[in-house]
Amino acid sequence: MPTEKRPNLFLVGAQKSATSAMAGWLKGHPQAFMSFPKEPGYLAFGEGGYDFPNAYGRPGSAAQYVVRSESEYLDLFAEAQPEHKVIGEASTWYFAEPGMARRLDEFSPGCKVIVSLRDPAERAYSAWCHARGRDIDPCQTFAESLAAESERKQMEHLLRYHEMGRYCWALKEYREVFDPDRFLVLFYQDIQADPLGEWRKICAFLDIDASHEPRFEQRYNTSGIPRLRFMNTIMRSHRVKTWARRFLPHGLAVSVKNRVEQVNLQDFPPLSDADRAYLRDYYRDEVLELQQLTGRDLTEWLP
Repeated sequence: MPTEKRPNLFLVGAQKSATSAMAGWLKGHPQAFMSFPKEPGYLAFGEGGYDFPNAYGRPGSAAQYVVRSESEYLDLFAEAQPEHKVIGEASTWYFAEPGMARRLDEFSPGCKVIVSLRDPAERAYSAWCHARGRDIDPCQTFAESLAAESERKQMEHLLRYHEMGRYCWALKEYREVFDPDRFLVLFYQDIQADPLGEWRKICAFLDIDASHEPRFEQRYNTSGIPRLRFMNTIMRSHRVKTWARRFLPHGLAVSVKNRVEQVNLQDFPPLSDADRAYLRDYYRDEVLELQQLTGRDLTEWLP
């Protein structure tokens, strides 16, 4: 009977902070095996699956791919080979739901965790752009969505624009459970500014060969205003992604997706000064605490 394979790496978020890129980079590494789907979410939601609606009251987009049983979850890693030192997944809900640090450690003793933190104001706007591009949020402006959040019931996580930028409680929870050699904190702006340097940091943390460099120019989880919405729907379809994974090499599939999105997606305008000022003030105390926790100068995230 084959030995059960469990993930030994979790990329836990924060949401919209380059976890898709990091998962994609690792997927192309000969010593790493990453799950498909990227965010199976089972350890957060269990047999109940992803039971959160979008702003239209329809099932959240993640409901189609979040797995609902341990056997189904473990099947995602069954094809990992002996040369795969890293077996991982990248469910960002693991940095948004309480109790996850201990749950991951108990499910996979000795596992490692990577978190990437992003300016919470920019993160929130990126989430809104993602939601608007996929027609998950009907509000025509970011300001409307921010105002509507307090009136909505427990929506899918993408629409929790304020909540998902509060990192300190989760960071403290993970640090209570994971020693520094098992918990790596990165920053989105560093990944954007120096992807090769951050890649080497990731490889050193995971003890894999950093000379296998990804194609950093490839983009993952791109947001934009679709010129042809049906084309955007096709490219985001879990069924289409499943087909592409089966018949196309990972790098080719990403390249094709990038080419289609380059033609079909128009950029959203930048975050407005008014919305940025509001969020900078909203997150001020959070950012000051985060500076103390990480030792990182985050002045640029402050009002």
